Amino acid sequence: MRTVIGSLVIALGCLLAPLALLAGWAASEVADPAGYLRTMAPLAGHSVVRDAVTDHVADEVTLRLRGLGVPARAEVVRRTAETGTGDDFAAVWVEINRAAHHRFTTVPGGADDKGDRGDRGDRGDRGDKGGTGGTGGTDRAVRGGVEYDFTPMYELVKKRLQRAGVEAATRLPDTPPTARLIPASAAADAHLVCHGLASLRWGLAGASPLLIAAGVFLIRDRRVGLIGAGIGTAVGMLALAIALSALRNVYLPESMPRDGLRIGAVLTMFDTLTTSLRNGLRAIFGLGLSVAAATFLTGSGFSRPAPEAPGVPKPSASPASPGSSAAPAAASLAVLPHQPAAPAKDVADGR
Repeated sequence: MRTVIGSLVIALGCLLAPLALLAGWAASEVADPAGYLRTMAPLAGHSVVRDAVTDHVADEVTLRLRGLGVPARAEVVRRTAETGTGDDFAAVWVEINRAAHHRFTTVPGGADDKGDRGDRGDRGDRGDKGGTGGTGGTDRAVRGGVEYDFTPMYELVKKRLQRAGVEAATRLPDTPPTARLIPASAAADAHLVCHGLASLRWGLAGASPLLIAAGVFLIRDRRVGLIGAGIGTAVGMLALAIALSALRNVYLPESMPRDGLRIGAVLTMFDTLTTSLRNGLRAIFGLGLSVAAATFLTGSGFSRPAPEAPGVPKPSASPASPGSSAAPAAASLAVLPHQPAAPAKDVADGR
């Protein structure tokens, strides 16, 4: 019975191990604004991300200029590229990510995909009409999910175009171009999961190793318990790695809107944001396999001696016992023919 209970406790501890790792990552890299910006800021120097942002803003500005009767594609691309490669882009990138993170941490739970589709339609109308659109900032937060708001870069491009002599840049609408990152329904779910895990960070971090240790202690053969704990922990990390791979290679390419950033830039941002998580699961995966392999190779040094079965008498060292030294003599006497006892002395004398 103790072995069964110990096995279940070990299994529960191994199940909580990937959740504990996720909780630590969510608390330090996602829920924390400083941690998120510290992770994402270096991407300002990544060519894939920088080119995707500048091209996206250039396309939006070109579309709006054409709506004003100004075909200035080459000029827009050149001026936007100057903004993207200049010293100002690092500060612009930080501001864009700070706004996106704020939107994620304050996303409401009642948004739906219908709102997403409506917001996409409003975005197109705003670009053509040159107005602010029918939704305000608060309503966009409800309906739009999590977006990259390119206001800082949009303003820089407008100023550069004005300096280059493109007078129509003064008539560009104030509504900034945006790029959808997470749909509203998925953002609400991700928000709840992320903050729920972050709030349980320390509890999960303590519960997982304690449960594994308690299960190993309960199991009668501790060597088997350690091997099972190591393999179970490695399997949990492997499952987490598979889930991350499916999220990156299947969900993200299919869920990104056509008018969003290039998928290569999105995947680069995802890889950067999950670097510490992937490094952690690799380390714990290797640790689990190492513990299992080392315990297997050390022999039965951790095994606890089995107790004696109740009701079974312990062999004694009596002369009649087969395990005693007198057993061979008793056995030899048992096979000798029966001889009558010698008559008493007084009977032999006729008395």
